[in-house]
Amino acid sequence: MSLVGRKAAVVSLGMSCQATLQIDDHADLIARAIGDDTLKPSSMLFDNIVCHPRAAARLLDADSFYPASKDELALFRGALWGGGGVYFRHECTLRKSRPIEYLRGKVDLERGYRELAGKFAHLAEKFRRLRELERLLFVISNSQNDLTEYQAEVGIDPAMSADDVVTLCAACDRYFGRHCEYLVATYEDRLTGAPQRPGLSVFKLAPDTSEWAGDHAQWREIFTQYLRADVHAPTRHGMPA
Repeated sequence: MSLVGRKAAVVSLGMSCQATLQIDDHADLIARAIGDDTLKPSSMLFDNIVCHPRAAARLLDADSFYPASKDELALFRGALWGGGGVYFRHECTLRKSRPIEYLRGKVDLERGYRELAGKFAHLAEKFRRLRELERLLFVISNSQNDLTEYQAEVGIDPAMSADDVVTLCAACDRYFGRHCEYLVATYEDRLTGAPQRPGLSVFKLAPDTSEWAGDHAQWREIFTQYLRADVHAPTRHGMPA
């Protein structure tokens, strides 16, 4: 999950589950460093989807985060919204808790879409309410090792360019109507170019052997370095220092 408090939030912008897991696992460290003991785990839009930064930027500009009908979804292990560039990996899945679907080996797409739409409408409203907070730090990561499997499954490229990152940050700033903070965690071979813009920090991780979770020690160091002395905190004028 992401973290949301009364004054601040640390929120995943994708492109997969690793960022939100690491935010959640380092919640105490982050809360102490930011100085907001009200920061608590909270589900957010990009926590558990696979979504390339280019697609995420388009979603933010459109303020639309799930398809308008079930006809826009294609079933794989989860549900792919091709038009939005989003793989809802954990939605519309076969589960033993739905025995008829499980035994038939086929998800009821109408039911699945209904649940997906309800869930993401709720998450979208929570995401919009982040505008009320003083400080917003967004985490972008493409270092989840099994992203190559999703590329083979649904065609979402795990690599991103400097322009992709800058475009997403600009879209997010527009969405919230102010300059936000951005922390990018990536592998050397998954980022081309050097993204540069105010409020953006890029960290290169050494490849690890985890399936998807990432190296907790490296992530701990990232959060520690970024939040050390908290030089990124907004000034009294509400803009990043």
